[in-house]
Amino acid sequence: MTVKELVYTKGDQVVTDSITLAAAFEKRHDKVLRDIRNIRCSEKFGLTNFGESKYQNKQGRTMPMFILTYEGFSMVAMGYTGEKAIEFKERFINDFKGTRSNMESRDKMVGSDNVSHLIESYENQITIRSAQQRYIQSIVQNQIHSLFPEVKDAARRKYYSKLYQDLKVKFSIQSYRDIRLKDYESAKVFIHSWKPLKLNDSL
Repeated sequence: MTVKELVYTKGDQVVTDSITLAAAFEKRHDKVLRDIRNIRCSEKFGLTNFGESKYQNKQGRTMPMFILTYEGFSMVAMGYTGEKAIEFKERFINDFKGTRSNMESRDKMVGSDNVSHLIESYENQITIRSAQQRYIQSIVQNQIHSLFPEVKDAARRKYYSKLYQDLKVKFSIQSYRDIRLKDYESAKVFIHSWKPLKLNDSL
């Protein structure tokens, strides 16, 4: 399979993605996603080098994908062997180096203000990972049960809905899964301090 563009720029970083990796190494995308999720790395390394993202497949469904830095790519690709794999590893490495060199030359020309803008743009596209999404769900549940320990399930569901809706409005997102990584800590504070305007158990 021919893959024309192996890496690209996103903000101030040179990256690739799990779809490109799957195509280049002739693997199913779900297999590459599994390989990435099974990597036993530190949380800091994972958050820095594997950014969860989304894309639309041919059927128009929103599907998961990962954005990978050079370091993230290296961690995944080290497990891929064979003559074809070696060929694409070399191509990826050369493309990463070449694109980085071009970016460094460009950054010297555009100045620090524009670089800051590029960094901000990149940060706005990286959303929280699966483990962080589950943690958001857990603290939402804890907050609702803490505020309303004795209300009926029907009423509690409406409070859940209200909290998630307020979270979406607060951070301008479509779902709690879309919380930007840079807003993760703020989102946790928001949930811990959230209270509805009216504490009416009969909702």
